[in-house]
Amino acid sequence: MNNDYLQMAQRVIDHITQLDYSAETQNMYRRCFSRFGDYLSEKSVDYCPEASKEWLSSISINKSDFNIYVAAINKLNDLFLYGEIHNFHYDPAKTIPGKLCPEFQRLLGEIRESISDKAEDTVQAHSWEIASILLSFQNHGIYSIADIHYEHLLDAFFGSKGKTYYSRCGFNQNLRLLLQFSYDKGLVPFGFTLFVNAMVSRKGYYWNCVSKEQIDELKSLQPDTALSIEEYLEVRNAVYQEHCQKSYSITAKNGVLRITNLFYLFMDMNDLRYYPRVGNIWLESLKQALKDVEYKHVRRVLSLLEKQFELVSFPLSSSFVFRDTMYKRLPEWCRPQVDSFLAMKKNEGWASSTLTMYRSSVCRFCLGIHELGIRSFHSLDAKTIKQFNLNDTHRTPEGKNAYNSRIRHFLEYLGETHAIDNPFLFLSLPSICATRETLVVTLTEEEQETLRRIFQNDDTAVSLREKAMLQLGLYMGIRGIDIVNLTIDNVDWERASIRVLQEKTGYEINLPMPSYVTNAIYRYIMKERPASSERSIFIREKAPFSRIGKGACLRALSTALPDRKVAGSGFHVTRKTYATNLLKNDVTAQNVAEALGHRGLDSVHKYLSLEESGMRQCCLSLSDKGLLMEGGFCHE
Repeated sequence: MNNDYLQMAQRVIDHITQLDYSAETQNMYRRCFSRFGDYLSEKSVDYCPEASKEWLSSISINKSDFNIYVAAINKLNDLFLYGEIHNFHYDPAKTIPGKLCPEFQRLLGEIRESISDKAEDTVQAHSWEIASILLSFQNHGIYSIADIHYEHLLDAFFGSKGKTYYSRCGFNQNLRLLLQFSYDKGLVPFGFTLFVNAMVSRKGYYWNCVSKEQIDELKSLQPDTALSIEEYLEVRNAVYQEHCQKSYSITAKNGVLRITNLFYLFMDMNDLRYYPRVGNIWLESLKQALKDVEYKHVRRVLSLLEKQFELVSFPLSSSFVFRDTMYKRLPEWCRPQVDSFLAMKKNEGWASSTLTMYRSSVCRFCLGIHELGIRSFHSLDAKTIKQFNLNDTHRTPEGKNAYNSRIRHFLEYLGETHAIDNPFLFLSLPSICATRETLVVTLTEEEQETLRRIFQNDDTAVSLREKAMLQLGLYMGIRGIDIVNLTIDNVDWERASIRVLQEKTGYEINLPMPSYVTNAIYRYIMKERPASSERSIFIREKAPFSRIGKGACLRALSTALPDRKVAGSGFHVTRKTYATNLLKNDVTAQNVAEALGHRGLDSVHKYLSLEESGMRQCCLSLSDKGLLMEGGFCHE
């Protein structure tokens, strides 16, 4: 053993000491060099790499110690051969990358190049993991990334289940990197880029809950209008973009992407084209796996896809009705006449609410007589109609009368179209209640004073939007439906007026706007209204920022007057209070009618009974009318 060997051994020890190798490892290096030095002395030879190989092959120690001895000798050989210590020693052909086929090696090299801006250790870690994944594919007889299918990805993913949590995270990250890079190169389909995220989100049920028999049925029944998987993406993107345009939150938009991506994967893995029935079958298969809230969210997104597929415009703020409606339960024998009657009413230009009432009434009638054994309108007689009327229960006589009046119109239509043998059967359905006059309910002086304090005080639970709506009703007499329909274009700020096209009557009125109402609307727009291109003045507080429903006006009144409990008195009470206050201030009935947008005085007359001072001036003598007190006397 010569001095050069001792000096090189000490340099190796100094090197690993600077690298903070553990004390145990440093001691192993010293024992290695000591035993190797003894070997050189016994053999009376000088150190050389060939001698180190002979010595390593002659010793017998446990595997872990032997690996450390090999590392120590390799560093010693580096100093002898190169004058410096290298960081690694391996046979490239025996490494995982070295075992890959040429195409996989080329792909791995391209991936390394794409992440070359990262730290060397990070690149090495990614390369080793991706090479391991590619080698697992290769061991299953796959030598091209284009030959990989979903079943291979599933095998690879589930094969990582035995790893530790952090090892699985690393595996998933690198599988995602491999698939995304391959897709960018045009080597794999788009669905591969969604696979890892779908699986790690613990939504594995998205692909395996529909039976093979149902899959085969969907393939055999798909219509000519069914969309390819690429065309489905256009529908998906349209739904997503609509959520973006309506300023939905990141969470809501990501929810749409997550569900539509899972659905895409389901179709792609099962080689399906898109049409609405595919979505319905898939949704039904998920029902047991999803919580109620999540199920409804998935159902809503699939319904939006269906509307987009059918090119039907549907506001995102609206709600889908998924219950089994009376119309859906109609028997086939009466459906043609019902459809033609409703189509006639629609052509007559009735409002949607009126058409809904007609549909509800007629469907209720048809289902009722069906339960009584009727299977054709020609079998209908007066006795059956009367029995239906007895069976048909309502909460109030007014409600029953409202339904019966529309059913009578339907019976008249059946008589005119000769669908029934007796054209006068509509007379068999009676009127349950006669028209009656009701007392006008207005806000009390105390309630009006409470509202005035709320309007003047900023420190209240009533929002600026609610204050503005309440003042439009209380100080201008505008109906709730007309308030929510107001747009920026209806307001003339210079002339301080509002032009309203009344929803109920169709008449347009131009009303002067008091300064305090103008200020209330202005404050809401400037301080509280969300930034939106929506033309409606009053919009939702959260996306989508669309026009609010008329129920918001009643909620505003309930917020301002929470203790007010008057049956049958909704937001319309503000309009009645406005008209009554005008009369109390000696405004003529004609002017009140104009302020309310009425074309006649009939509707105003009922407010006159609330104007006490005016009524006192119109008192009549009882004796003049022949009304005597008990005993025949009348005291004036």
